[in-house]
Amino acid sequence: MKKYIKILSIALVAMLALANCQKKTSMKDTMACCDVSATGTVGQAVNFSSSCSMGATDYKWEFGDGDSSMVANCTHIYTAAATYTVKLMVMKGSIMDQTTKSIKIN
Repeated sequence: MKKYIKILSIALVAMLALANCQKKTSMKDTMACCDVSATGTVGQAVNFSSSCSMGATDYKWEFGDGDSSMVANCTHIYTAAATYTVKLMVMKGSIMDQTTKSIKIN
């Protein structure tokens, strides 16, 4: 009987470890990553790419000037010289990740 209890205990610990590992892996499956130039020019289109993001199904760009976009890759035209903080949020179901990058518009 002790032998069976020991085997069941080992099996239970292994199942819990596997479930925890799978949960952590799924959290890492969605990762925000953006490719944006460090500088741009007023009135000219700036390219924004999320192609390095992993596992995302939904995207939201915030360009730092009040405008936003919900597509994975886009362009944006800034109308004033300044340094803007661009934010990319990526989602897959209820899992979300975000990243920011600065762009200086001359």
